Amino acid sequence: MDNNKKTEMSTSKSNIGYLEIFIGSMYSGKTSKLLEMYKQYTFCNISVVVINHAVDIRYHDSMLSTHDKIMIPCIQTSNIADIWINSNSMYYETLHNADVILINEAQFFKDLQYCVTDMLKEKKKVYISGLDGDFERKKFGEILDLIPICDKVTKLTALCSICKDGSPGIFSLRLSKETQQMLIGSDNYLPVCRKCYELESDIDTFTSTTTSCFTTTELHL
Repeated sequence: MDNNKKTEMSTSKSNIGYLEIFIGSMYSGKTSKLLEMYKQYTFCNISVVVINHAVDIRYHDSMLSTHDKIMIPCIQTSNIADIWINSNSMYYETLHNADVILINEAQFFKDLQYCVTDMLKEKKKVYISGLDGDFERKKFGEILDLIPICDKVTKLTALCSICKDGSPGIFSLRLSKETQQMLIGSDNYLPVCRKCYELESDIDTFTSTTTSCFTTTELHL
């Protein structure tokens, strides 16, 4: 799959819903895909609303940002239902009047499946991005539960930042000793290939040997 191929807008009729999913490891360009869709739809004067999880304030507290600090306005929330279902929300009308809804860090939303399914019933075009697996390569959140009902799914990859031989970085290696699944911070992870992930047995070894080469410019695709 050519991940560099330009992402195309949905050409589905406005009277039906559409769901496209971007999944992948850290630094695989997931958020960049959402920004690409945002630019395409706004260029065509189609209304777009961006939802980002409230914990993601690494670069800005009210803007969605790539690792390269390219930003677009967004709504920060911990629960999509608070702004989609709750008619008293200040964002309720904005969301329901939008043609397109973009959801970032989708793995963190515990009400993702219910709310996205409801959005499709209201004929929205929905694009979501997030991690498909956690640092233990286990299912992360509800994003994978939406694959059976999506129109299109794209698995994005980075480059392995340990062997640096062009191998795809398909897994997210955690550099800290924290054990909770939900841990924000780009400096806590490296995208790695299967071989490097499976060879990793002592996280302190990787922390000491890779910190100096861990830069956004090298890893973000």
